[in-house]
Parts: sequence; C-alpha cells; structure tokens
Amino acid sequence: MTLTTKHPVSSSEKKADKLLRQLAFCFLILVFIATVFDAYSGYVGHNVWKMGDWLINYQGGFIRRGLLGETIFQLSRLTHVNPGYYAFLLQILCYAIFFTFSYLLLKKQRSLLPYALLVFSPFIYTFQLNDSQGGYRKEIIFFALLAFIAHAAKRYEHKKFEKLFYASLLLYPLLILTHEMLAVFLPYLLIVYISVTDLSKKNILTVFLLLLPSVTTLLVSIISQVTPNQITEIFNATAREGYALSGGAIAWLEKPASFGVDQVTQLIHSEHYIIYYVLIILLSALAFIPLRKQLRTIFNNRLSQGLVLISATGTIALVVVALDWGRFIYIHLVSLFLLSLISTTHQDKKPFYEQLTGQAIFHGKVSTIMFSLLFMIYTLCWHIPHCCSPAPYSHNYHQINAVTYIQPYINTIESAIK
Repeated sequence: MTLTTKHPVSSSEKKADKLLRQLAFCFLILVFIATVFDAYSGYVGHNVWKMGDWLINYQGGFIRRGLLGETIFQLSRLTHVNPGYYAFLLQILCYAIFFTFSYLLLKKQRSLLPYALLVFSPFIYTFQLNDSQGGYRKEIIFFALLAFIAHAAKRYEHKKFEKLFYASLLLYPLLILTHEMLAVFLPYLLIVYISVTDLSKKNILTVFLLLLPSVTTLLVSIISQVTPNQITEIFNATAREGYALSGGAIAWLEKPASFGVDQVTQLIHSEHYIIYYVLIILLSALAFIPLRKQLRTIFNNRLSQGLVLISATGTIALVVVALDWGRFIYIHLVSLFLLSLISTTHQDKKPFYEQLTGQAIFHGKVSTIMFSLLFMIYTLCWHIPHCCSPAPYSHNYHQINAVTYIQPYINTIESAIK
C-alpha cells in the first residue's frame, strides 16, 4: 500500500463508470418492477394507509387532502371501475415519472461514480420497498413534479422552462389540497428556479403572485374542521364504488393535532426515537459527501438558504404532530438528490473513500475489496423506517435490503399459486 494525494482520471475509472451506468439502469428497472408489484399488493390487500391516503374525498363535504380522492371517486363512478384501481395506477404513474426524469438527469452527469451510494442507497429509489407501509404516499406526486422540473431546467431553453415552472406554481395549490404537507416542500421547487435564473424584479414579483394561491390553500386546509360524519361518508362512498376500507389514513384525519403530539411524546419517551433518527440522518449524509460541491453551488446564495430554512422549519412543525419522521427525512433526501443533478459544477471523480479521507490510502485489490465491502454494508444493511419501529439496521437476513427488493416478486408468485 502506498500513500498519495493525486488521482488522475484513468482508464479503470472510465470502465468503472461505464459498468456503474449499466448496473444503475438494470437496478432501476428491477426496483421499478418490484415497486409495481408491491403497489399492486397494497391495492388487492385494501391497504388502509397506502390506498386510503389516496381515496379521501368530498362526499361528506370539503375536507383537507380530499381533492384527488374526489377526482378518483367521480372518475370511478363514471367508468364503473373501483377507485382503488385508479389510486394504484396513479402511484405507478408518479413513480414512473420520478424514475424516468431522475434517470435522464443521471445520464447527463459526467460520471456516476459520485452518485453510486445514492443510486443504490436504501432511501432514494428503494424506500418504498424497504418500508412498504411508509411508501406509496402522496409525496411521490411531489417527487414526480420536482424531477420533471429539474429535468426541464437542464433540458429546455430558459423561456420554455420558465413557462413550465410558472405552470407548476399555478397548479401547486391542487397538490396542497391533495395533502397539505406538500406545502412544506414547495421551497425545493423554487430553488430549482433560482439555480438557473438571473432574478429580476419582474420574475420575483411573478413568482410571489403565483405563490399566493398556495399560501391561501394551505391556510384553508389547516383551519378546516373534520367531523366523524365526514369520515363515515368517505368510507361509505368508497365502499359503494366497490373498494371498502376502514381505519387507516382516512380515520386518522379525525384525530386532532393534540392527539398526534401525545403519540409523538409517548414514542420519544418509550423508545430511542430521537437517537435512531439522528443516526439515520448521519448515515444518509454520508452518501452526499461526494456531491458536496454540487450542493454548495445550489445553496450558494442567501435566498436558497432561506428557502431551505423555511422547509426545515415546516418539517419541525410536522415532526411535533406526526409520527412519520422517516418519511419527512426521506422527502428531504430525495429533494437534495434531485437538486444535485442540476448543478453544473465540475464533478469530483475520486473514489468515495478518498473523498472521505482526503487521500488515496489504498490502491489495487485492497482498495477494491474494502470499498466493495463498505458499499454492500451501506446499501444492504440498514433502511429508513417511516415511523414507530425506528431501529434502522437489519436484524436478520430477511431484513437485508436485497431480500426486500425481490420480496414483491415472491409475494406475487405465491398469490398466483394460491
């Protein structure tokens, strides 16, 4: 073993990058198909969280999070297809858009080596498989939109991108009416715009005016009251259309904010909730170290930093009243990943271990074996639990992430045999 601080681009690195691109493509195809199977399992199993979240509707009167569910309900009544099937199709569509546009952005990178840990991590593309109960929620609508806008920022000339961005702001109140939590992550959409735009008084005023409907919609959603009768009518309406549900995401709407605070307080006192999620944040941050230059470029102005602070403040409010800490962390991680893909900063192609230590400690077979071992441990032996049972590490081989990736295929085969 020799010690050096230089790392010229070599043919072996080019081969490694080429191999990584091929593996990433195959991996994303495998994960997407597994995601389809797992979503279908939630559909046929009438999962009250993964499906119920999408089927909240206005049949009992206006209620927060009900716009998309009402649209699905009306479409179901018109076509005589049960609403759960439409929710399943929407989930797959959102994941397809997110996977497609983020992959197109990845292809444009000079090298995928700095993205290796993120692409194969247990939280960017595979969160929904590692914690199935926490996946397939409405944040995937935001992922689809953010991936599309980020791709548009890199793909189209600025005037066309700007029109698409303004259209996204104009439509964003509809997302907030679908789930008010999505307002917390709207700043990431604005950061994409700031990153590729020379701001003027005119476009600042335009963005400000386009944001007013989203702010108004958020306030309306927050102050709206939910009654037991509304919850009953939602359940009755979905049952009449052939997709019965009970409890879960729909019933949770009736719970006051104080109930959520009590639940969070109990978990904090009864388990190592905070310690586990701090550990999860630290583990997740490791994968972003090779991209620190790109992220520094994105957040190099006070406006972008202020927007991140707004989103972080909103997230703090969420973790006080909701148990899904893992989901909130996951949304931020995916958003940062997408933002890193629009940076034009020169990428550091040095191996990950050299970026961590600042020097090339190992070379040849030793380095390959060591990095491969660390890579497998990082990508396979932990995940981000969305809530409630926060131990992030794998306790047995059934919990190794590679097993969870193929589990939807196994479940589908077993169901077909039965």
